[in-house]
Amino acid sequence: MRAPVRCWIPMTSPTFELVIGEGCDTNVAEGVRSVLGANVPERAVHEVGQADIVVAVGGDGTIMRVARQVLDAGASSRILGVSGGRLGFLAAFEVEELPLYLDAIRAGTLSIENRHALHWRLLRDGQEAATGCAVNDVVLAAGQPFRAIELEGEVDGGAIPRFLGDGLIVATSAGSTAHAASAGGPIVAPGLEATILVPLAAHSLAWRPLVLPAEASVALNVHHANEGSSLVQDGRLAESLRAGDRVEVHSHYQTLRFLRHPERPFGATLAAKLGWAAPPSWRRPGDDA
Repeated sequence: MRAPVRCWIPMTSPTFELVIGEGCDTNVAEGVRSVLGANVPERAVHEVGQADIVVAVGGDGTIMRVARQVLDAGASSRILGVSGGRLGFLAAFEVEELPLYLDAIRAGTLSIENRHALHWRLLRDGQEAATGCAVNDVVLAAGQPFRAIELEGEVDGGAIPRFLGDGLIVATSAGSTAHAASAGGPIVAPGLEATILVPLAAHSLAWRPLVLPAEASVALNVHHANEGSSLVQDGRLAESLRAGDRVEVHSHYQTLRFLRHPERPFGATLAAKLGWAAPPSWRRPGDDA
């Protein structure tokens, strides 16, 4: 008899009853018990680090939050992203198609897409003030009163030109389709791991996006900041910044393991969810408005 698959599901969702089925020993967060009632065994509340599969149901923000929990737990759990939000680019599966793939999920026959994450730390007055991890990106943003932030940077210990502008994005390959893409950065396909620097409204026209090896270490020294200048992690405010701060970003020691959809290549996801390479639309004279 095959050992049960241990799942950890950190939120409420209609897909719970699909996942909690024969062959799954489902480990569910405390807050879910009252919603699922009798569907959750009393012994089924465990830490995320004990799970074989972590089921993240929601939009990209939810999936990134769950992925960070996996990183914080030091777990090697596979992550099953199920779209339940507005976009869900990181979600490989839609809610309605999940029953079609449950057998493959339980049997462990789906391919795994490895994605590197980022670890950052904030140094203030020579002391470590804060640390964190990011799935998509770390952004040093100018903030209110919306004057430029000035940064002095290093890559692997070598100086890079001083940056003056609205902010600087340090993104992963997964994050290349998020804030970095909106700011004009390159889209990097899964499997090609990289760390990407993307400027936000740089004062110099010569400051262009830069693709670095995933293992590159990036350090940014804050030369000038505003009252609202901040470090943003995966779209969430993490820490305020002030002149003299130093932010160090490097590849996280742990790799995220996302379950891959067997019939949906990356190009199809780009086209369906981001409208990538969509042809222009037009109306001929006489067409209805």
